[in-house]
Amino acid sequence: MPYRHRLWIAAVLGIAAIVVVALGPGTAPVSAGAAASSRTVGGVALVNDATHRPVLGLSPLTDGTVVDLSRLAGRDLGLQAESTGAATFTLTGASGGSFTATGPQGYVDCPLLATPDEYTLTVVTERGDRRTVRFTVTDSAAAGAPLDVLFVGNSLLGTFTKASGENTPQLVRHLATTRGRTLNVTQVIHSGYTLQHSWDDGLVGPALDGTKRYDYIVLQEYSTFVALSPADALRTLLHTYEPTFARALKPGGRVVLFKNWALVDPDPFASRAAAKTAIDTGYAALSTALHTPNLLAPIGDEFETVAAERGPSYLIVPDGKHPHDRAIYLDAVTLYGILFHDSPRDLSDLYVAANDAAYLRSVAAVAIGY
Repeated sequence: MPYRHRLWIAAVLGIAAIVVVALGPGTAPVSAGAAASSRTVGGVALVNDATHRPVLGLSPLTDGTVVDLSRLAGRDLGLQAESTGAATFTLTGASGGSFTATGPQGYVDCPLLATPDEYTLTVVTERGDRRTVRFTVTDSAAAGAPLDVLFVGNSLLGTFTKASGENTPQLVRHLATTRGRTLNVTQVIHSGYTLQHSWDDGLVGPALDGTKRYDYIVLQEYSTFVALSPADALRTLLHTYEPTFARALKPGGRVVLFKNWALVDPDPFASRAAAKTAIDTGYAALSTALHTPNLLAPIGDEFETVAAERGPSYLIVPDGKHPHDRAIYLDAVTLYGILFHDSPRDLSDLYVAANDAAYLRSVAAVAIGY
């Protein structure tokens, strides 16, 4: 059997294995890191009605989430429960406002979300599954507290721009500064490493020992690892990293899984579309299996949007793998929007030509729900 075909079969079997591990006997599927329970709604997303996408960073809603309307692209918001069939939403404000509606597909428009208040939301599905979450809606553009973020990855996250000499975490911090925000960056980045290699070499352990706690932990896996070795990627996430999250994350903290892009050469996959499908499948399974609240940064999705319109070389350098300066900017504005719950549409161009920067910010904004 040709080597290419053996790798393809291995990849398919690996994806099957991850599904078996994540959804084994007696285990219910769980999205965005919510705890599995036969009587609990998996999670509730805040949805931008204009784009029909979850607002990442704010979704899934958890106790203590603050929704700042002044940082959203619009105030038309809805609620989406992860459930099959209908779900009834009851939203009650501390000031007396209330809203109850049933969405046949687990989704409802919710005009009350345009009113600043402290809210209690209860979602009940048609089979009796239930989730209650308490959050705040505000319309003030308060600067907010500094964020502490740990970035763990390799050269896809660590490539420095030729224009400014900044890698992605540093560029996110730069963007935050232009908006009057403070980002305290801790980074563990080693070229060519998987997350497991970073752990085995003792590089990341000290950052996760609980001495310092983070609002977010951003994890970027080796470029092809999740697509080709999904079971190993799942084992790394659940058995190596997740046991540290309780001590390393602040209350309400989340994990951000950096969804990598498909390489220009898709080998051993038949096409870049096939490689992208394997990436999507693998990352969805990781997010589902992870019990810690988490979300997927849709970097690879954005790359495909741009590649379809302007070609892969617009974002990827001639080696077919690493990011161009424009790609690093796209990654940074996406992560800024997620981490700070703020639309990236009006961020600074920095070193990118104005037309290109506006285009990339628009792609990012749509992908993350702004």
